[in-house]
Amino acid sequence: MTQVWKEFEVNEVTHSMAHYLMAIQDLLKAQGYARVTDVAKEPDITPGSASVSLKALKAKGYVSEDKNRFLGLTEEGERIAHDVHLTHRSFLYFFQNLLGVSEEQANIDSCKIEHLVSGETREKLLAFLRYATEGGNKVTTAFREGFANFEARCPGIEACDLCEGDHCELECLHEQAE
Repeated sequence: MTQVWKEFEVNEVTHSMAHYLMAIQDLLKAQGYARVTDVAKEPDITPGSASVSLKALKAKGYVSEDKNRFLGLTEEGERIAHDVHLTHRSFLYFFQNLLGVSEEQANIDSCKIEHLVSGETREKLLAFLRYATEGGNKVTTAFREGFANFEARCPGIEACDLCEGDHCELECLHEQAE
């Protein structure tokens, strides 16, 4: 368990690389082409900075560039952009519609983690979302309604799976919020 933190560095792409790939994907869908200057507009950076980052993505085999300097995504780049976008949408839906987090905060949190989770986690989250939102299922409807009306209280440190040591984690969260 002590080496788990090292997994943070083993991601396929960084946060900014994921956004470059998704920006290219979005531009290709919206206008049929993508150039370095177009990609730089999205995160509001200089074309020079975008060019440096895109060079790294080309070297990894995620981005292609034709003789006219139009950008494209390789099959692997397309897969990564799709996966990151799907993960973002899944967490956004989970945070907003199941946990009740505000749209703005759900979007921020989804963006922070969209490129960090594994394919396994994304698959399980999607399965959970499909189950939890299944229309007409009395069990899932009761679960969502029950959670919406649930008031989080610690059952006591000895009986709580989340608390450690001699303090209540839920109380600590409430104190930090105040």
